[in-house]
Amino acid sequence: MEKVKLNKRMGLGLLVLALILGIVACGAHQGPHHMDQAKMMKRITKKLDLNEMQQGKLQVVLENASNFKDGMQANHTELSSSLSNNLSTAHLDVEALNMQFDEIETEFSTFRKAMVSDYAEFHASLDDSQRDKLAANFEKMSKRH
Repeated sequence: MEKVKLNKRMGLGLLVLALILGIVACGAHQGPHHMDQAKMMKRITKKLDLNEMQQGKLQVVLENASNFKDGMQANHTELSSSLSNNLSTAHLDVEALNMQFDEIETEFSTFRKAMVSDYAEFHASLDDSQRDKLAANFEKMSKRH
């Protein structure tokens, strides 16, 4: 029974990671879900009643997500430019486009590994009641979206 509860919490933790990435992605569009890093930090700290050590671990997660978002926006701009330039040519430069996608995939893979590791450290720093609050908040947001 205890193993099932632990696996369920870890699954919810990974879903929260996906949620954080989704929030960061929404921030790229400056839509209604946009929230800067400081606001996210303050809001999560208040909802989960985080101590300073936990805030430090969360800060690492949020900074990495923010840096990744900035990098992906730059990659998106470069890729859009390349695609636009290639549309007007007689022959598509498939090799150059594949190289750009390979670079993006490599960056994402590196980010994913670091993000999961950093998030795991943050998650491990939470006590049971904080994890329960996190799971409840995630469930509320999932229903809204």
